[in-house]
This record gives sequence, C-alpha cells and structure tokens, in this order.
Amino acid sequence: MQSEQTDILIIGSGISGLVCALSLADTSTVTILTKKSIHDSTTIMAQGGVAGVVTETGDTFLSHIDDTIRAGEKHNTNATVREVIRSAPAIIKQLNIWGVTFDPDLTLEGGHSHRRVHHSKDTTGETIQNALIKAIKSHKNIRIITTAHAIDLITKQKKCLGAYYLKDKTIHAIRSTVTVLATGGIGQLYRHTTNPSISTGDGIAMAHRAGAMTKDMEFIQFHPTALLDRHNPHFLLSESLRGEGAILLNSKGKKFMQDYDARGDLAPRDKVSQAIFLEQKNGPVFLDITDQKASWLKKRFPRIYQTVFTRTKKSLSKDIIPITPAAHYLCGGIVTDRTGKTNVKGLYAIGETAWTGLHGANRLASNSLLEGAVFARKAADAIQRQISKPTTRQTQTFTTTSPFSIPSQPYRLKKIRAKIQDLMWTHAGIQRSESGLKKAMFELKRLKNILPPEHCINAEIIETKNILEVAILIVQAAQQRKKSLGCHWMV
Repeated sequence: MQSEQTDILIIGSGISGLVCALSLADTSTVTILTKKSIHDSTTIMAQGGVAGVVTETGDTFLSHIDDTIRAGEKHNTNATVREVIRSAPAIIKQLNIWGVTFDPDLTLEGGHSHRRVHHSKDTTGETIQNALIKAIKSHKNIRIITTAHAIDLITKQKKCLGAYYLKDKTIHAIRSTVTVLATGGIGQLYRHTTNPSISTGDGIAMAHRAGAMTKDMEFIQFHPTALLDRHNPHFLLSESLRGEGAILLNSKGKKFMQDYDARGDLAPRDKVSQAIFLEQKNGPVFLDITDQKASWLKKRFPRIYQTVFTRTKKSLSKDIIPITPAAHYLCGGIVTDRTGKTNVKGLYAIGETAWTGLHGANRLASNSLLEGAVFARKAADAIQRQISKPTTRQTQTFTTTSPFSIPSQPYRLKKIRAKIQDLMWTHAGIQRSESGLKKAMFELKRLKNILPPEHCINAEIIETKNILEVAILIVQAAQQRKKSLGCHWMV
C-alpha cells in the first residue's frame, strides 16, 4: 500500500472544501481528495444563490434570522443562525475577492421575506465553483487528487490520523494532522433526487464508523420543483422561478398552494413538497411561468429554459411544465461545534455533510452555500490555531498495512442499491409512518447481511456500503421522532 502525508486533508471539492483549502494554504500543505474531477460536486449544480442581507434594500439581519428559524420550525440552534446570517456580507465579499461575480439584482425565494439572494443568472454554483477552482490551481501549497474514492478514516485511540483511499485499483493511505470532511449530501439514497451520482453519504458513513456523532438525520429536504421526466438525477427548476412569479397548478389547472399554506407558492420547501405530494394523488402537478416573455426568461434563466426545451420540447414561456418533488438536501449530519470540529479528535466536518444547527427541521432556500462557505472559514481559523502549536503537526513518516483488499471476482450490487433507493423513497421519503419505517429497517438490515465482506472494496462496494449505512441512520432517527416536524412528515 502506498503512503503519503499532508498537513490538511480535505475530502470533497464543493464550496466548503474549496473555501477551506484556500483559507489554509498560505500556512499549511493541503491535499484535496475528490471522487471524480474537482469540478464534480453538488455546488456546481446550484441554481439559486447565496442568501445575504443588503441593508440598502430595507432588509435586516433580524428578518433573515426570523425567516431561517420559521422555515426550520424553531428546531434551529439560534446562536448559530445569528452567527451565520451576520457573517453573510463578509463571506460574499470574500467570494468576490476570489473572483466570484454576482449579478447586480437580488432575487426572492420561498420562505424569504425580502429579495436577498445573490445569484449569477441560474448557474450560481457553477460561477462559484469555477472561480474557486481557478484560485485553487494557482496555489502552490494545494494538491488535488482526483478519481479517488475515500474508503475509511485512519483512527487510533479516538483520533483521526488521515484516510485510506482507492485510486487506479490501488489502495493508498494519506496521513494528516487534520482531516476535513466536505463530502456533501445523500441524495443517491433515494429513487428520485436532484443530487449527482457522487452524493452517496460517504463522509457521514466514514465519520460514523470512526465514532463521530450524527444528529437530525431524519430531516431530508425534498425540493418541490424538479423536472418530471425520465432522467435521474432530476433537473432542478430553481425556486427563483417562483420568486419571479411562477405558480403551481394541479391536474385541473388550478392554483392550490394557498389551500395548504398562507404563503402560497412561496412557502418553505417542506410545505410545498408535502402539498404537491398530496395533489399528485389526483394527477400531475405543473409549474407555470407563461406570463413572462421568452426574451426575459432566456436572459434570467438561460440554462433552465434551454434544458427544459431540450428534454421535453416544452417552452417555459408557452407551456406549463410537469414537476415532482425529489430528494435534495440533508438538514442533519455529523455533529460539529461552531468551528466545524467533531467529537473525534483531528476530524472536522463542513457543508452539507455537517450538522451545525443552522437549518433546523427544514432548510431555508439559499442558506446552504452560505453555510458551507461560512463554516469553511470558521473551520480554517480553528485548524490554523490548532496546527500552529509546535507539538501538533505530524512530521514523522509511517508505514501502514492495508486492512482492505480488492476482490478478484466482480460483485453485482446494482439491484441492492436500487432496493435501498426504493425502500427509502417509499418508507422514509416525503411521507412516513411507523409501520413503513419498521419495514424499511427490517429490509435494510437484511441487505446488510448479504453485502461483500468488510475487507473487500472497490468503488461500487464502497458507495453501496455507505448508502446502506446512512440509510439505516436516517430510518433510526425517523423512528425516534414520533411526531411530524418540518421535513419529517408522519401519518
């Protein structure tokens, strides 16, 4: 097994991982481990933007704080909410310094009381990702390892010492003083998702095996307006469409959201997804923005306009568009303090893979990119303080015998993965019941018994094991919460 060393190991290359790397690289060697290319992340798929108060518009921090807590059903950690929302102007300014350019106008999304979402047309995530990657590649202290599947964390006496990873059919060990998990979400646990293929909960599974605590795993946010077609992951139809006047129609062509929530089409995502779920029992549901001119839609939402037409031959300006809720965001995750630190020494978690208390029982739109960037900076500050201590930095070489082996025979796990996705969509999806969760847990544990032995690993085995482990954590958390709250809807 090949061995190597770095000061800081960051697993994941979305906004949180890249911001953390840039914030540390002036004083430390940083290695970014990413499962595909550095461009592959959920960040690059983000359409909406970064929520942040601009006081000149009449908006206030208190209003953004109230909107966040209201959307989160008051399950949020209020001190964290205040800290993140007040950090927004500074982090947006820092993104500008790194080359991110936002459009001059602010947009409105569901659950927000003001136009406060900073965006770049409907490709905000791509704009952010590309700017950060450009800055990353120009830094001599940052090394990027692509097409590398993290297998597990290296731990000793409840301390994280780095990670094992698989690349080019070879098992590697990389030792680090600090390891940062920035592996994103869990959407691939579900039959219908907006998340890319990389979103298999790897960081959460590895952290759990290392003894890290998780919290609020039952709160899975389903985005209400994904394009309903044969593609999976589903293409997202940004909440900004409704912020710019789009409405939802049921199978009879009638508006319905006002019957479920006084905020109508701009209610928080959990309320809208649940309403659509109920309306779909009587037929398809549609998004309608045909009152806007084609020229304006093409300028404001160029990617959405073109993608919808390419996939469906429908025009946003002329046709109503079929939509469905799809698994989108994990509001819980690995428990961290307000610097990203976990209960495992030497291990941090940031971004969607972490629980910070910001989102509560349901995330307010466009608070995720904000959280990822803010906590990446906070984690970097804490890591810098830790690593500057003379006795902290790992300098010795090491040899390790791999506890894993690559099997000679192929394992066909596609059916197991599909079974997990069906179980989660049916029994731990938008609507849940005690009996359904019990059935899901029984089946998930049965599937665990037929997986390959623990020491056998390849890319497919790694992801399938992680998906199954995180699925069990979600169902366990859902079983413990007997009453509905936010994204967790019990019947």
